[in-house]
Amino acid sequence: MSSERIKSISQIHWQPLTKLLQPTGKKQQQLSGFDDEFIDIVDYIIRITHRIWEQKNVGLCYQYYADICPVFTLGGYFECVEQVVQNTLKTIAAFPDRSLIGENVIWKEESDGSYYSSHLITSIMTNTGNSEFGAATNKTGRVTTIADCVCFENKIIKEWLVRDNSFLISQLGIDLIDAAISFAQLVPDPHFNVWFDEEYQRVRETKHRANIALTTENWTTENFVQSWVQTLFNQKQFSNLNDFYHVAASHQWPGGRIATGLAQVSGTLIQWLAQCPDAKMTVDHLAVVGFNEDTIDIAVRWSIAGTYSPQNERLAQLKDERFFVLGASHLRVKNQKIVKEVTVFDEISLYANLIRQSGCNLPLADKEPSNV
Repeated sequence: MSSERIKSISQIHWQPLTKLLQPTGKKQQQLSGFDDEFIDIVDYIIRITHRIWEQKNVGLCYQYYADICPVFTLGGYFECVEQVVQNTLKTIAAFPDRSLIGENVIWKEESDGSYYSSHLITSIMTNTGNSEFGAATNKTGRVTTIADCVCFENKIIKEWLVRDNSFLISQLGIDLIDAAISFAQLVPDPHFNVWFDEEYQRVRETKHRANIALTTENWTTENFVQSWVQTLFNQKQFSNLNDFYHVAASHQWPGGRIATGLAQVSGTLIQWLAQCPDAKMTVDHLAVVGFNEDTIDIAVRWSIAGTYSPQNERLAQLKDERFFVLGASHLRVKNQKIVKEVTVFDEISLYANLIRQSGCNLPLADKEPSNV
């Protein structure tokens, strides 16, 4: 393990929030251009998130986001700090008690002097205000988010944001496809359409299904992740699952899918990939930090593109539409095997994009004709 990884960078696992908000250690990274109060990039991410979201100091976005900050999500694109402020206000208005529990921050110092952070967040929140999902339900839900940010001189200058919205709405009592139909009515920013088209084409044209054999001698984080992608997602060779996962690995995927052990992990992946059998996956960013002496944490931002093969009869009209996912995964790897995986993407936006590009006018669940 490199000396950079074993530095005393802030680690947030099982740390009380009071301790994280008042660090007492010495500055561990140079952080050129950042406020002197921050001792490392993890400290920066944790404290500004707390100030903006839990202390409700939304205006601090002007201090911690660049005036022009492209934010990529599967549901839309925005780039102005004013839009960051507006979207933050709307979310807090819909879920005023939202708490953000920082599960992990996996970071990388880039060659251009910027810092890349991948922030895994669990939020508990009650829907007491109207939201993008509809009228207030007054129900409480839990949602997982991963925010990948490029940070430079005290500001976030680019962000990729993924949230498990399908699991959230299931707790709020909202039907997934109904939510996607409603989202499909929204007109996306033209920049989103350009980004979507370019990303879909990029992933489809990238060389895939290369064989990357892993051995003890050639094992590196990059080789491991690339082999994980090529073997399971691009080649669909699930008999090799034990090359990557511990026999008792825990596995969390969107929609509240929870699996434990190889058989359940395999089932989750196969069932999900069945809706896009020609899926191609690319690794778009990779970061790794040490967890302890024999364990590392890996953050992977990735994309999948292919053609849609509906597994739900309500979406049958969408067959062969362009299927594209922006996703992120946090992998805890011990002794070269994944022992815990958390993968996040927005299934509502995935299906909304399929519906919108098809031009189909799908009925809501409560408006479907009866079979009786």
